[in-house]
Amino acid sequence: MTTCGPVTKSLLLLAVVVALTGQGSAAAEKVSECCTTVSTKQITETIVDYMVQKKNLPCVNAIIFQTESGRLYCCKHNEPWVMKKVRQLWAKKRAALASATAFL
Repeated sequence: MTTCGPVTKSLLLLAVVVALTGQGSAAAEKVSECCTTVSTKQITETIVDYMVQKKNLPCVNAIIFQTESGRLYCCKHNEPWVMKKVRQLWAKKRAALASATAFL
């Protein structure tokens, strides 16, 4: 298990806020810390969330996984195990949203 770049929780939080508010733009100030390298190794810790990072040098295309312990891992976005885990997490989020809206 290795982290592959100086990624911080604040980067993850910023991405979630931008994604939820839909107010991100190309002209927005770039966050200085990002994944500049990625790993192909599978993570053995329990993964609880993810974020998609698009290439914007020096940042590279990556999926950033957050584990139960709070650690962040930069992973190669097109690895089969990464794509499978993203689909699992997305399905879990979608089910939680459907469950929450059922009570409204």
